[in-house]
Amino acid sequence: MHPSTRRDYRLLTGMIALVYGATGIRAPLLVLFLEDLGADYGQIAQVLTTFSAVFLASNYLWGRATDRWRHRKPLLVGGLLAMAALYGLLSRAPTLGWAWLFHALQGLALAAYTTPSLALMGDILAGEGRRGHRMGGYRGVASLAFAATAVAGGYIADIAGLDRALALGGLLYGLAGGLGLCLHEVEETSAQTQTSSRAAQPSLRPLQQLGPRSARGTGTRLPIPFLLGVTLWMAAHVAGASVWPNFMASLGYTKSAIASLWGLAALVEFPAMSGSGLASDRVGRTPLLVAGSLGIAGVLVGYLLLARVFLGLLGIQLLRGVAFASYTATAMVFAAEWGPKGSRGQNTGLFHAASGLGQVAGTFLGGTLAQHLAFGWLYGICTGLALGAGASFMLGSRRAE
Repeated sequence: MHPSTRRDYRLLTGMIALVYGATGIRAPLLVLFLEDLGADYGQIAQVLTTFSAVFLASNYLWGRATDRWRHRKPLLVGGLLAMAALYGLLSRAPTLGWAWLFHALQGLALAAYTTPSLALMGDILAGEGRRGHRMGGYRGVASLAFAATAVAGGYIADIAGLDRALALGGLLYGLAGGLGLCLHEVEETSAQTQTSSRAAQPSLRPLQQLGPRSARGTGTRLPIPFLLGVTLWMAAHVAGASVWPNFMASLGYTKSAIASLWGLAALVEFPAMSGSGLASDRVGRTPLLVAGSLGIAGVLVGYLLLARVFLGLLGIQLLRGVAFASYTATAMVFAAEWGPKGSRGQNTGLFHAASGLGQVAGTFLGGTLAQHLAFGWLYGICTGLALGAGASFMLGSRRAE
């Protein structure tokens, strides 16, 4: 790896660690914060669905914009600084309506970071032979940061309040924006492009398991079975996770226990991300994507059967970390390596848009089913969605053969 790209790789890794550190604080506590503002499960679903809808619409647009402008950095840094400001405003929201507005705007700002950052990582890894392993390490560091702050955020919320815990997330986004100012984008020369193409050859066979064209096909978009699988997987995961803290609270777990259990799964993700990326380099992307789908289905069934038993719940969270890593690291590298640099922003935007569509469906289903039916129905339906994701990934592989 060229010294300048190695420096950008490390900066992006530090940035994603800070971003996921902020997410680790927010993820298990936001729904509890909204509940304190008077929201019921249905209103929580509406707030989260609005965020996901804005995130969905913004990702593809930002992806096309970053390809057109040929620079990732300005949009990326602007999104991070906007997130810092919006976190501060959210923590001081006096009513549910204001919290709803600030969280919706976060969808716009977060998309300005996620799509350019993944496209830039794809630019950096284009000449590498072990892209899965490097992407897994990059994303694994984020999970480690998530685990640490999820645990710390729960204790901060218990001691100082939910508003101060969320304000801390804004500080982390501000620090990530500061690191982004140090990025130095390197234009891909023709020599680098040729090197990149040669380095990509070992991974073409596993990539073609999900599409008839090579990952570096000029102008190609991500294959539909992959995008469908991403949407179904994300819908299953988000629907279950969006009200998971409320489910745990209804069983008598404290805020700190909920945050610690959430953090445990993220802690497992740290080594599992790197291992999953390395495995996908060796055996292909499809087996890891299918394993991640089946694993999440097992986790959702486990919540129904073992959530009241603390030791059983610990085992479920360990499985959740491995399953999440198996899907996430593989899906990220697949999206980032598909196509040439000129279309990479568009393709990563499509990937995040498919994820966003799953988030919209998942956040709506999560709160709505919990409010009008029961947690049992919710997790049963999520299990079906996860199995559907695995079937979609397998279908894409068979069509390519």
